Amino acid sequence: MSVESGVLVVHCSDPRFQAPFRDFVRTQLGVERYALLAVPGGPQFLAPSEDLPKFPWVGWQWVRFLGKLGNAERVILIAHDDCLWYQDARFAADPAILRARQIRDLDEVSARLRERFGDARIERYYIRLEGEGAVFEAV
Repeated sequence: MSVESGVLVVHCSDPRFQAPFRDFVRTQLGVERYALLAVPGGPQFLAPSEDLPKFPWVGWQWVRFLGKLGNAERVILIAHDDCLWYQDARFAADPAILRARQIRDLDEVSARLRERFGDARIERYYIRLEGEGAVFEAV
């Protein structure tokens, strides 16, 4: 059984960012149908963690299932500014340090996705809210 989308999106479940995430994926990336995995911290749960060692194991089971179900040829990872999960996990209080940690996690997760999905296109984005809008940047 397949959902035939070919795209897997992983992002944070923070309600403040849901509309910008959805709009970005649909309007800027041109993706209408995709398998979605939205959890606190987004792709972070796939990164190795000494504090939460079982998170990556469970996360990779979900990614494997959704990737197989959707024949993933493209994986979109989205992290965001002011992530409450990263703040709550006590990674750091300084926004610059948090961003650096998030980018490092995106790098690690991307490398592991390449190992698992081979030829799939892996895209990484970082969003910040600005006024009434949102700014996305590829990282």
